[in-house]
Amino acid sequence: MPILIYPFLKIIMVKLLDTDIKTKEVKKWQGINILHFQGSSCSQKLRIFLKEKNINWKSHHVNLVTGDNFTDWFLGINPRGVVPVLVDNGEVHIESNDIIKYLDNKFPSKILWPSNEANKIEKFLEEEDGIHLDLRNLTMKFVAPTFLMKKKEKDIKNFEESSNFVEGVEDKQKQIQLNFHKNFIKDNGISSSSIQKSINVFKEKLTKIDNELSKQKFIVSNQLTIVDIAWFVYLRRLETIGFTFKKNYPNLSKWFIELKNNKNFLKETSLPTPLKIISSIFKAYLFLTGQTFNKYLNKD
Repeated sequence: MPILIYPFLKIIMVKLLDTDIKTKEVKKWQGINILHFQGSSCSQKLRIFLKEKNINWKSHHVNLVTGDNFTDWFLGINPRGVVPVLVDNGEVHIESNDIIKYLDNKFPSKILWPSNEANKIEKFLEEEDGIHLDLRNLTMKFVAPTFLMKKKEKDIKNFEESSNFVEGVEDKQKQIQLNFHKNFIKDNGISSSSIQKSINVFKEKLTKIDNELSKQKFIVSNQLTIVDIAWFVYLRRLETIGFTFKKNYPNLSKWFIELKNNKNFLKETSLPTPLKIISSIFKAYLFLTGQTFNKYLNKD
């Protein structure tokens, strides 16, 4: 297993072995190549990071709505079936936070993972990563109709039957992704209990971050870090869903408004125009049928 340890980062990079890569053409790609989806929160986080660092990169858009991530071609690059993916001169790196750690070290101008805050940053990012499925729950419940969010049975089957090896060993993360999509189809969407749990998780995390922002300008310190980018992306998605911050999280609200003035942050977290239209119509439907986000938010 390839382990890449940098002087100030306690990290184990997720880098595919040559034998893990089934789509051989990417091994010939030169430079920084990013496979991403416009509406993916992890892709948005990485794109903001790349712009803030002024890193030149080649874009390869993977449409999650149409199931591009479950094709043989993409699964041959990332067996987990998720974006973003970095291909750096033929080497394949998966998982957004690992990619960011790798690139921040490779391009040291404007450090967004400062060494003196490395442990604190890693802890925040682990928490952010840990509630990614909670964000997905809320997105797939309130942003667009269930029938648009469902993956096709043939795509799920192809995903299930594809390679399950990352770094030469069987990968548990793939099963987590597979179970989510299977349950979404089986349950015809996200259950009310899951929605309530996810909302409560975010309430707890936002309270914690609001407290941190009472001490300094940004979440970790007075310097902008990748943690601010990660949580801004989450808050933009929560804002789209209907979450408001000013009343219960005043420090968080002020921080959020200030970061929205950054054109990189705002542009990269905007919904694609077609999805924005669909989402507006869907919100009207939820309002008329009494299934609004606030109905869940105001529960104890």
